[in-house]
Amino acid sequence: MSLNAMQNCVIVEPDVEKHELFIIPPGDKMETGVVVAAGPDCVDLSVGDHVYFGVGQEFKYGGKEYVVIREPHVLGVLEHE
Repeated sequence: MSLNAMQNCVIVEPDVEKHELFIIPPGDKMETGVVVAAGPDCVDLSVGDHVYFGVGQEFKYGGKEYVVIREPHVLGVLEHE
């Protein structure tokens, strides 16, 4: 069995370590992670992209934690140099 995203949603496996690359207003939550599934209507994101996000629905599957997010709610893509 595998994870599949629908419509314009992506499924993200959150990073274990938190990144301190961004200034976040107090009370706001922002996380980073890797896209493990992208829906057929996703335009800008694909599997393997390292993204940062602030909202999403958390769930567990196969003993791991994931977050499902609509593509427009992803805040950006991290690019490592």
